[in-house]
Amino acid sequence: MNKPQILDTIKFISKSILLLLTVFLIFTYSIALIEKIQRPTFKNLPTIEFVIIGTILLVLIFINLKWVFGFFKTNPNEK
Repeated sequence: MNKPQILDTIKFISKSILLLLTVFLIFTYSIALIEKIQRPTFKNLPTIEFVIIGTILLVLIFINLKWVFGFFKTNPNEK
């Protein structure tokens, strides 16, 4: 394998890991948020921390949309 192929493979693996991590975090966050809404006193996590974690997940989603799926391209000649 030459250097561009190795770099493309590393990029693909890192994009896949980021996507899987984001999906896993969204899944666990949604379960915890549903529990928090149904039984507010059941979880010890305050509401402000749910907002902070949700904001972090939104940033991860936008990073995935830009980096993994290629949305929000400014130059149409980008790969």
